[in-house]
Amino acid sequence: MVKREIVIFFLLFLLGLFLVYTYSEVTKSKERIFERIEQHEISKIAYVLQNMQQQILKHIHEYDYQDLITFFKEKEHAIAYEEMLAMMLTSDVKYSYILYRDEERKFRFLLDASKTDKASFNQKFDVNAHEYDLVYTTKKSQIIRQQNIENLYVTYLHPIIKNGEVVALFNIDFTTDIKSIILESIKPLETLFTLLTLFVVIFMAMTLMQIFHYFITKKKIFTDPLTKTFNRNYLEEISSVLNLGNYSLAMLDLDKFKIINDTYGHKAGDYVLSHASQIIKNSIRDNDIFVRYGGEEFLLFINNRDSKRDICERVRDKIAKEKFVYNGHEIYVTLSIGLHTNPYLEKNMQEAIKKADTMLYEAKKNGRNRVVVYDEKRETTASSSFSSKDLAFVKEALDEDRVTCYYQPIYNHKTGEVFKYEALVRIIAQDGTIITPYQFLPQIKSTNMHYKLTQRILALVFEKFRTNQKLVSINLSFTDLNNPDIEETIIQALRVDQDLASRITFEILESDEVDDIESFKQKIHMLHSLKAKVSIDDFGSGYSNFKRIIDTEANYLKIDGSLVKNIHKNSKDFKVVKSIVHFATQSNMQTIAEFVHSKEVYEKLLSLDIDYMQGYYIAAPTPELLKKEELFQ
Repeated sequence: MVKREIVIFFLLFLLGLFLVYTYSEVTKSKERIFERIEQHEISKIAYVLQNMQQQILKHIHEYDYQDLITFFKEKEHAIAYEEMLAMMLTSDVKYSYILYRDEERKFRFLLDASKTDKASFNQKFDVNAHEYDLVYTTKKSQIIRQQNIENLYVTYLHPIIKNGEVVALFNIDFTTDIKSIILESIKPLETLFTLLTLFVVIFMAMTLMQIFHYFITKKKIFTDPLTKTFNRNYLEEISSVLNLGNYSLAMLDLDKFKIINDTYGHKAGDYVLSHASQIIKNSIRDNDIFVRYGGEEFLLFINNRDSKRDICERVRDKIAKEKFVYNGHEIYVTLSIGLHTNPYLEKNMQEAIKKADTMLYEAKKNGRNRVVVYDEKRETTASSSFSSKDLAFVKEALDEDRVTCYYQPIYNHKTGEVFKYEALVRIIAQDGTIITPYQFLPQIKSTNMHYKLTQRILALVFEKFRTNQKLVSINLSFTDLNNPDIEETIIQALRVDQDLASRITFEILESDEVDDIESFKQKIHMLHSLKAKVSIDDFGSGYSNFKRIIDTEANYLKIDGSLVKNIHKNSKDFKVVKSIVHFATQSNMQTIAEFVHSKEVYEKLLSLDIDYMQGYYIAAPTPELLKKEELFQ
């Protein structure tokens, strides 16, 4: 848009220059016309006066007069030449007379051919114009122009020279309304130029205002108001033209930022974000690009140099050493960084951001306040199955508060009541469509974004169930449990609210890869110590280590839906589920069957003495908590 506005402004500017030039030329032409009219009039008068002067001097010589005074005292001479001068009088020539300067340097009339207000011979002529004296000193004609806007009013003085001396002068006053005629003729043209110029000036001003407004708006659109850094809008603007070959890409995240917000308040969090951003900006060069990517996360495009990791370490170190003081409270702030030194190797920018985000996750998982660099030789399953669009999709949903939870009832068929609800994450797309987790969770696995999403789910569920006295299940992976930030979020929320803790069940996927069995047991023990319950989710979906399940002392076994959905027609699935129910009963665990999608499945499960059931036959997930009378609809 702005290119078009600039072109329009440039064209208007050229048009304005053309109009100014044209108007200037018209004005100059008008003056030249006036000059030519004046010169033409004067040349005619001068020609007549030159002939008259020659005749006067000839008569003086013939009649042997000593001077003009004695010559014109003779009435017949005066009458003859007054008639000659009177012949010059027209509608333009108003006055015509001959003057001389006496010994006292005063001017007096010799002849006056005027028709009205006629002067007498030797009558004094009062004059202040110095041009009259100049005729005597220079012996040249003089022109006196009167200042009049509409009319051309000129006094022409022509010397009468005898024996090399000026003895008198002709005084001719003429005027013409040709000036007003010309002015009247070109007035419409001048008006047109004036209107066109005004039009151009107005549109130039409007165009300038639009350009100015564009850049001001653009600055607002591309600048984060809190940190004064670039924002994601700017990143989208440059993504198509940014040459990743010139940059390394780092993703930065302030550690435990949620705790800072919860402990000191959001204003303190804003202060930390703003101050930390300024420190980072002061630590980089002008050709580096610093972007607030969302929340407490930032992207840093480091213009290629040898010490990319050193730059990141310097930034991290400065943040760690800085004293953040807000309202008398000193806040300890650290920074974790994931660095991708060769982002140009990826298919696009979002792929590169994902790799940096994965490294950021590693930095968080390994204790925070560190820099982890991406190694191209290490290609994980998570990275190979990643869809770049989904990371940005989840990031935007978190930033725009479009992450929500739906709740599916878990039914106690023995009492006919809702036993509890399972919280299931959903994302509301920008068009209002509800997006299920199958479309985005696999793509963000093993990234920093996954645990941010988990933290948001925990916050939503804790807030909703803090006061309603209902029971709820929340899905967690072992990776989530192993994340220090998520662990801290759970401990902080449940340690101070044991009533809420007693109504929370954490569903841990049985199919999760658990590298450290002892650590896994410790995490389960931590949940139990908070008075929360644990359920093993999707039990039977993989190779089940029964001893490990017993060692975890889980409260519930949730039987995998792949075994339940065909139980009414597959005898093998029926036998497996029957065995799981027996195992759970012997291990003092209650069972939950999911994927109860039909009446036939429901009735088959009744014969196995399943404790609880869950599925679309009973109720689909909904934004609000369903009551028992709303089941089986």
